Amino acid sequence: MLRVLTIIVMLAGATAFWRWLSLADFLKIVQPLIVALSIMAAGLLVRLNRGMPNLDWKSLETNDRKILTGKIVELTREYLFVLLLQSCTLAVLLVLDVIAGDQQRIPSSWDRPALAVIGGLLALCIARMGYIVWRDYDIVKLQKKLIDDAADREALKKAQEEALSNVAAIRAAGLQPGPKPEIMTWPETKTDNRQ
Repeated sequence: MLRVLTIIVMLAGATAFWRWLSLADFLKIVQPLIVALSIMAAGLLVRLNRGMPNLDWKSLETNDRKILTGKIVELTREYLFVLLLQSCTLAVLLVLDVIAGDQQRIPSSWDRPALAVIGGLLALCIARMGYIVWRDYDIVKLQKKLIDDAADREALKKAQEEALSNVAAIRAAGLQPGPKPEIMTWPETKTDNRQ
């Protein structure tokens, strides 16, 4: 489903550039596009530098820990894929910017297909960045669950230890049950049965 949605977004970007953009209009926006893609690539490099989250790994269940680390590795692969995609898109934009400066170098029949390719690449970059943001949020939710579960286990363990300590203290005090209270009954009263 996600791949189909990505393909639809990519085709929509390609179609939009093909139909509504001319090479002259594209050349007006190429520099801001290069800057925007460079900023997204820099953001990915910062995310790649992050590595694994700082957690007390020993407090997590083994299976939960493996799920979390597996998802982080998958997300890091996605970072690398999108970084490669953005680098290729930046290269295409830069080459087209240089070549398009001399309009005679590009046959006019290539204008529309080139714009469609660029539109598709840009749409793919944006779609994959959106996916990365969603995956980051998904991993943060997983980390929250694991941290909360570890804290709940720690609190339960502490409460159990405290309860056992209290029971041991009561037993050590040698408390004996006291005398049973005497149960007093009220004398019965006679009722007058008048008819």
